[in-house]
Amino acid sequence: MAIEQTRHARSGTFEILMSASYFLSPHVHLCVAGKQVVLLDLERDKYLSMAHAHPIGRWVRGWPTPAVDLTAPGEGASDAENPLLAKMIAQGLLVKDASVGKEASPAVAESPKYAMVEYDLNSRPRTTLAQFWRVCIAYTAAKWSLKRRPIKEVVQAARLRKERGSTSTLDAAVVRPLVTSFVHLRPLLYTAKDACLLDSFALVNFLAGYGVFPEWVFGVKTDPFYAHCWVQQGDFVLNDTPDYVRGFSPILVV
Repeated sequence: MAIEQTRHARSGTFEILMSASYFLSPHVHLCVAGKQVVLLDLERDKYLSMAHAHPIGRWVRGWPTPAVDLTAPGEGASDAENPLLAKMIAQGLLVKDASVGKEASPAVAESPKYAMVEYDLNSRPRTTLAQFWRVCIAYTAAKWSLKRRPIKEVVQAARLRKERGSTSTLDAAVVRPLVTSFVHLRPLLYTAKDACLLDSFALVNFLAGYGVFPEWVFGVKTDPFYAHCWVQQGDFVLNDTPDYVRGFSPILVV
């Protein structure tokens, strides 16, 4: 009996793998947040979520879903009979060509443990006119890009710049004074409250001017749904607090 069950389990797994014939489009990113699987469509700048146990995983290669019960009602339905699958294909979220698409692997980012900068209202670090000028340039470029360019192009440009830059490990002793200067100078130009996208992009631009390329992380949480982004490197978060950002599941790491 044990042998028969093993054979059935292997047969079921093989059937699921064979039926997983779709891939995520390059502009689609994914994560598991709570009991939901969330997709970020950079092409449309929209999010889509569904239950973690949704049978869509039967058709999408690498989908992070619990084991599928092949005897469940509707599990044997064809591709065309699954309305969500049909919708995702029609909207270009899924493709069949493995050379174009990618497996539905969740984004991975290290869980931050430390804040790069400790906020102290009673002290103000020394900053220079050159640093202020660099903050102005970084902020202006970020604001213009986010207003005039699609988010997909913004992310692609940041990724390409990082790939062309240094790949060496960042030294906290070098990065900390730069981030400290940025944090103390930005209130002269804008407030970071409810402006995580602008603030993170401006910081990424600022650090790139010094040849520093940390990770720009986009995250989500559910119940209720909320999206956020921040800058981090390793277990240091540069423009937020570790306790807060750990409440989000990374969906895109640039």
